[in-house]
Amino acid sequence: MANSGTTTTPSALGANAHGPPRFHLLAANAGKRRTEIIYLVWFVISVPVQGLVVLHLSYEHPNDFALLSQSVAMALGTLILPLVFRVPEDRGRPLGELYGFRMGVFLSIWAVLGGFIGTDPWYEVLHGHFAFNTALNPNGVPLFMLPMSITVFSFYSVILGTLYRVVTQLLDRTHTVLGRDTAARHAAVCVLLAGIMPLGETFAYSGSNYCFDNGVGMWGLNVLVYGSWHFAALLFYTRWDRRPGERAALSTTVLSGFATLGILMVLTATTETFIAPHFVDVQHGVRHLNDWSPHNCLGPKP
Repeated sequence: MANSGTTTTPSALGANAHGPPRFHLLAANAGKRRTEIIYLVWFVISVPVQGLVVLHLSYEHPNDFALLSQSVAMALGTLILPLVFRVPEDRGRPLGELYGFRMGVFLSIWAVLGGFIGTDPWYEVLHGHFAFNTALNPNGVPLFMLPMSITVFSFYSVILGTLYRVVTQLLDRTHTVLGRDTAARHAAVCVLLAGIMPLGETFAYSGSNYCFDNGVGMWGLNVLVYGSWHFAALLFYTRWDRRPGERAALSTTVLSGFATLGILMVLTATTETFIAPHFVDVQHGVRHLNDWSPHNCLGPKP
């Protein structure tokens, strides 16, 4: 892992001579801390805007313009604001050294490319439906969802990244084998955290715009499929810029983004091939788009 060339001292980490570093909820690295705060605030600001747009959707004409305008604005805020509101330590530094820029690159690969190639299980395994009355749906994905996912995934990364920090700092204080920062511990913590967001999202999958037909898919397979997304990403972004002055290389971020896609594709394919058929009818090649019906979870067209 590359850094800025500065030496990280115990005092910089808030440590004392007789114990572990001081417990911290926010990131110890100033640039990462500022970026995560911006991600959180920007997502919260975007929520009422999302609600307003959805409230005024048309079911007679395509909604692509309104939804795309909203999602592009969300993505641009996520990608640009951390570059504008820099901490003093980052002023004057090249973009590639900024955590906000590097994480933005990772989010674009993970969310946009991942969404474009990885949505099949939503339809085939989870029996999910999208009904935003959109005409632009590349590879079966409503186009507006791809840039919007940058902001949504940035929010998820803050929540799960913070939980990762809390859990690992608590383990560090156990003075047991779990107190050692090993690859096995890292993977285990990522597994434990990966299902939180998909499980939470399940409560939202019951509206007129997206839902599941199958209860098993909704409560079980959803956690496996989309938990794979979070597990694959947690393996990487939780290890970047953990200490003051530390800066992961831009090349590391890019390679990690594509490695994340590879891992999640393997995990979701494993779920679809070897696990899901025991619980649901896996419907290869289906696309449940704008298919309101009294016979599925969407119900009649509004």
